Amino acid sequence: MKKFKDHLSHTQVLAACAKAGFEVDTSRYDDGGDWITIFGRFANEDLRIIYSSWNGKFIGKSPDGEMFDGAREELEGIDWYDAILDFLYIPEEEKAA
Repeated sequence: MKKFKDHLSHTQVLAACAKAGFEVDTSRYDDGGDWITIFGRFANEDLRIIYSSWNGKFIGKSPDGEMFDGAREELEGIDWYDAILDFLYIPEEEKAA
């Protein structure tokens, strides 16, 4: 299981999306919610991710049409899922031996 020390803040995820050329819908956030919708290409798959910058949780629909979220450890190792994790989360620093 991949380990992360934190998730991207609202400002960080917006900057990362702009850098990656992803489209972002912030209307729910702008209306007082904590979710934004990200439209992007993750490991050659066009996906829509709904992401909460408040708690770091996300949901989406896989290329096969199956719903997924950030707690689906069985999806780790699949390129598009790993790309989402790497995009939204800050990796845990490796501890020196």
